[in-house]
Amino acid sequence: MDSIGKKIVTAKSMEPPPFQAGESESIPGMATDDGQLRLQRYAQIMERLQQEGDELGSDVMVTAQDREVSLAQSKLAEEVEAARDLPSGGQEVQFGTGFSGGDWVRWVWSLTDWVDRKDAHPMLRPSTNTAAAVANDLRVAIAADWGTGLYGAPKIAETIRRMAGQRKFDLAMHLGDVYYSGTEKEVDARFLKVWPTDAATINRALNGNHEMYSGGVGYFKLILPAFKQESSYFALQNEHWLLVGLDTAYVDHDIDNQQVAWLNLILNQAGPRKLVLFSHQQPFSRLDSQGPKLQKGLKRLLDDRRITAWYWGHEHECVIYDPHPAWGLLGRCLGNGGIPSARKKDVRGAPADPRPAAGGCTWQRLSATADSPSCIVLDGPNADMEDDGDKKKFVPHGFMTLEITGPKLVERVLLSNGTEIYSNTIG
Repeated sequence: MDSIGKKIVTAKSMEPPPFQAGESESIPGMATDDGQLRLQRYAQIMERLQQEGDELGSDVMVTAQDREVSLAQSKLAEEVEAARDLPSGGQEVQFGTGFSGGDWVRWVWSLTDWVDRKDAHPMLRPSTNTAAAVANDLRVAIAADWGTGLYGAPKIAETIRRMAGQRKFDLAMHLGDVYYSGTEKEVDARFLKVWPTDAATINRALNGNHEMYSGGVGYFKLILPAFKQESSYFALQNEHWLLVGLDTAYVDHDIDNQQVAWLNLILNQAGPRKLVLFSHQQPFSRLDSQGPKLQKGLKRLLDDRRITAWYWGHEHECVIYDPHPAWGLLGRCLGNGGIPSARKKDVRGAPADPRPAAGGCTWQRLSATADSPSCIVLDGPNADMEDDGDKKKFVPHGFMTLEITGPKLVERVLLSNGTEIYSNTIG
C-alpha cells in the first residue's frame, strides 16, 4: 500500500510483540536508564491512545490532543505496510515482518528520537497591513478538522464541488487540523489530494494544533504554496464586511502579540465594517475547555463588542451559540468535518430544540454556564460511517456555507451530502 490516505493507527496497532525474557535488554543501549525510559515513554503513548480509543469503542480514526501520541501515529502510518480493512472504511496498520523482537525495539528507539525533535517551520506573516479586496457578493464554504481523507471528508469535498457547478465559491476555507500530525505525507494524502480546490476562486487554510505537532512543515511548505496563500493569518474585506483568519496554533491555543498588532492595524482601516473571525481553536466552549489566552489577547475587541461572528473548529462537534451576553458575538463551532466524535450523553439527554433538522438528526439545547452562552448542538447518526453500529455511535459530519450579499450574511449548516439543517441571517 503506497498511500497513507486511509491508514488508521489504533492502540492495537501500537502493541509490541511478545518478548522473550531479557530480549530487549540484549539490544545495545536498551539496558541503560535512557533505554528503559524510552520503553516506558512508548508504553505511556500507548496508554494515552488506548484511553481515547476506549471512549469510542470502535476501530475508527482516533487521535489525542497530544503531540507525542499524534507524532507516533504519523510515524507508524508512514512506515508500516501491513494493514487490515476496517468496517469504518479505513485500514488499520499492523506491525509486520521486521517490527518484531529486536527490530521492534530499535524502532522504538528511532521513534523516540523522531518525536523529540522540536524544530518548527518559521511562522509566515503577511507582507502588508491591509486587507485584500473581495466582491460585495461573496459565497464561502467552510470545513474544519477535515483532514482525514475518510468518512465525511471526501463526501464534503464532493458536495462542495457539486454546489460549485452552477456558481463557483468565491472562497473555500479549512479551519485547521490534518491528522495525525500534519506531516508532509499526510498533508499530501489526506488534505491536498482531497480538498476541492477547483470549486473556489480563493482557497485558504488555517493552522491547527495537529499541523504544529510536526512543526508545521507540511502546512507551511505544502498547503500555503498550493493555495497561493502568503501567510498563516490573513484579512479579506468588501464594502460591508471584514473577514479575518487567525493563527491560534503556532502558539498553541493563543495569539502572539505581533499578530494582534497586525489585526489592530487592519481594524483601524476597516471603519464600520462588520468583523468576522475564523480560527482553529475556540475562545469559549460549552462542551470543552475555554480559550483564556485568546480572550486575553483579544480583550479589547471582545470588550468593545467589535466582533460580529466567530467560526472555529478544534472540538469535533457542530455547535451554534446564542449571542454572548458580554461580548455580543455569535460563536459557531464546526469541527465535525472528518474525525469521528462519539455522541455525548449530556447532549442526547438535553431538551430538543424545536427547529427542524434532517437525516435523522436533531438539535439539542444546552443552557448557559458561567463560561459559555446557551447553544444548540447537532446530534444524530453519522451516515458516512460504513458500519451500522458506528453510524449510530458518532455525530454527523458536515460543513457550513456563508452567503454575503451587501450588509447581510446568511449562514447555513449542511450535512456532508449537502442537506441543509440550519440557516440564519446576520445583519
